[in-house]
Amino acid sequence: MNIQSPPSVLDEAPSAHVKTAKRGRTLSLVPQLLPANRQTEAYSRSFHSTLFLFETLLSYGQTEDPRVVLQALNGYINARQQAEGIELFEGVLAKHRGNLSADGVALYLSGLAILRATHADRIPLLKRIGWVTESFAMLDQAFELASDDNPIVHWAAGMIYSQVPPFFFKKKRAYKHLHWLVDHPETEPVYGFYREVFHALAKLYRSDGNSTEAQKFFKKSGYEAYQPKALLMGWFTNGPQGTAMTPEPVLEEVVRGRVFALFGFGFSDIYFVLSDNGRELIAIDAGTTAPSLKAAHEFLLEHYPGLPQVSTVIVTHSHWDHIGGIEYFKQLNPAVAIYGRDNFRPVVDRVLREHSYTYFRGNDFDHGAVENYALTEPVSQKTEILIGDSRIVLIPVTGGETEDALLIHFPALDTVFVGDIVMPWYGEPWVNEGFIDDALATIEAVLACDARHVLHGHHPLTMMFGTDNLKAFRRHYSWLVETTKDHAAHGFSTKDIIRLNLVPPDLVGQPELYLPYSASRDSIIARTVSKMAGIWREDRTGQSPGGLDVITSAEHGRMLEIYLGLSSSQVAGVLKRMLAHGDNELALQFAVAAEQRYGAKTDLISLKEEAADRLRSTAQYLDPFKFTAYSEIIHRPQQPMPENTRSRKGA
Repeated sequence: MNIQSPPSVLDEAPSAHVKTAKRGRTLSLVPQLLPANRQTEAYSRSFHSTLFLFETLLSYGQTEDPRVVLQALNGYINARQQAEGIELFEGVLAKHRGNLSADGVALYLSGLAILRATHADRIPLLKRIGWVTESFAMLDQAFELASDDNPIVHWAAGMIYSQVPPFFFKKKRAYKHLHWLVDHPETEPVYGFYREVFHALAKLYRSDGNSTEAQKFFKKSGYEAYQPKALLMGWFTNGPQGTAMTPEPVLEEVVRGRVFALFGFGFSDIYFVLSDNGRELIAIDAGTTAPSLKAAHEFLLEHYPGLPQVSTVIVTHSHWDHIGGIEYFKQLNPAVAIYGRDNFRPVVDRVLREHSYTYFRGNDFDHGAVENYALTEPVSQKTEILIGDSRIVLIPVTGGETEDALLIHFPALDTVFVGDIVMPWYGEPWVNEGFIDDALATIEAVLACDARHVLHGHHPLTMMFGTDNLKAFRRHYSWLVETTKDHAAHGFSTKDIIRLNLVPPDLVGQPELYLPYSASRDSIIARTVSKMAGIWREDRTGQSPGGLDVITSAEHGRMLEIYLGLSSSQVAGVLKRMLAHGDNELALQFAVAAEQRYGAKTDLISLKEEAADRLRSTAQYLDPFKFTAYSEIIHRPQQPMPENTRSRKGA
C-alpha cells in the first residue's frame, strides 16, 4: 500500500460551484447536491458527525480517494442511511461524471452497488430481485471502466457476490474476485482492508464444507473468536496486547537502505535510521512497551540482518507510546545515548495514570519504565549533532500535543521526523493537554526543513500530513480554531459546534485535504472549547448544560424498568428500533443501562455488541481512541492478523 493524496480533480473551484449557508455564527460549506426535501427541519435523520462531513465533501465530486469514499460508504451503512447514500452517489455520478476519471466513475459505481446491496432488505419483496440485478449491472459497468489493478471494484464484487442467495449463481465469481485480492496484496488501499476479504472467503469455504480452507482464512482474518456485526472492521487492532493502527506487522523502507518504518508494534510507529558511515543504527522513539519494541526490532533484523547495533535513541516527545519500550534499548546496549527535550517531566507526569481501558496500552505496559524515563543528552535549544557521520538537526518546538516536542531533521536524507505535532486528537482524550494555538508555529518549523519525507509518529498521519498538505492545511486549521473560539464565546458547547457540521468554503478544490480535515475537526473543536470552558458547559438551548447533573447509566436503567415499565425483552425491541434507525450511540448507552439493570441477557448483550461494532467500525482510521473504548465496553478485542506480514522497499 502506498496511496498518496490524489491530485485535485479541479485545480480551482469556481465560486458558482460552492454552496454555503449560515451555520451558527459563520458561513460554512453545505452539500451541493442536497435535495429540497432534506433541507427542511422536518426531515429527520440520526446525527452522525463524520458522515455528514463526508456527505458535504463528496457532493462536489472532486475526490477519487478510495479512503474517503469508503469512509462515507461505511458511515451510511452503519447509520442505516443507505437511501441517503444512494441518493448522493447517484447525484455525484449524474452531475460530476464528466470530471471524474474512468477509475473514479468505477469507484462510485462500486460504492453505489454496495449501498444498494446492503439496502436490499428494505426493498419490497416483489421488487427485490430486480433491485439486486440492477446492482449487479452497476458492478459490470464498473469493471468495464476500471483499470486491471483497481482493487475497489474487485472488493465490491467479492463482498456482494459472496453474500447474495445461491439462486443468483454468483459464488464462483465471488471466489474469483476475492482470490484476486488475496493474490494482489500490494493493491490494498488501507492496511487491514483485506481482512474482510479473508473473512468472506472463510465463510464461503465453510458453506462449501471445506473446513481446512475455511479455518485458514478465518485465522488470516483474525475473526476466529468473534465475528463483528459490522461490514468494515479491519483497519485497526486492539485487545489485551494493546492498540495498533495496523492489524498486521508492516515494515516500510522509506529511504532505500537508510530509513525504516515499522507499524503494528504497539500504538505508535517506530523508526530506524542507518548512519552515513553504516556503522551505527539510530532509533527514532522507543515504542509503547519493551516487548512490542523488541518484536519490531527483531522484525527489522529478519529483513535486514546486517544492520549494526542501536547506538542512539532520539525521542520526538515523551508520551507513553513513544518512550514505553526504552528499557529494551538500554538492555540491548547499556551505553545507548538517549536524546530528547529537557522539559519532558510535566508531560510524563500528566499522562502517567492507570487507565480504565486496558486495551489502550496493553497488559505489557510498564508504568515504571515511563516514570523512570531519563535522558543522557537533554536538548533545550536548536542543536546540531553528528552520529556515524550523519548530520542531524534537533529543533525544539511546542507541538500540537506536548510542550516537549522535538523535530529531528536529517538534511542529507531529505527527511524530518515530527512525532505528533499534528496528531488530530491533540493529546490523550483523558487528559487536558494539547497546544492548539502553538500548532501553527510548529507546522511552520516543519515546513522550514523543506524535507521530502515528513514522518509522523503514526502512519495515518504520515499519509495525511505530508509537506504539501501541511502547507494547505494551515489555513483551514486557523479558520476552524477561530470559528470555534467565536462560538464558544457565545455559549455554544462542544456538541453544539460539532453538530453545526462546520466546513471551510475554500476546502472545495482541495480533495487531498478531505481526510486530514475530517480526522481533525471534531477534536480541534473539543480541545479549543475545553481551554475556554469551566466545570460546566453551556449549550445553546439553555436546557442541557454539561456538568449540571450526575445522571449515569444507573438512572437510565431505573427509568427503563421503574418509570417506563419495560421488561428486558421490550427494551431489546426498543434497541432494535434504535439500531434500525442508525441511532447507534443512543442504542449503546441504553444497552449499557439495560445490562446493568436487567443483567447480562443474551439478546441485550448481542444488541450492545452490534451498537459498539457499528461505532468502532465508523471510528477506525479516524479515531483509534474511540475504537479502543468501544472495543473495551463490549469486551471484544479486534484481533491482529498474525498470518500476514508486509515489507515494502523504499525509493
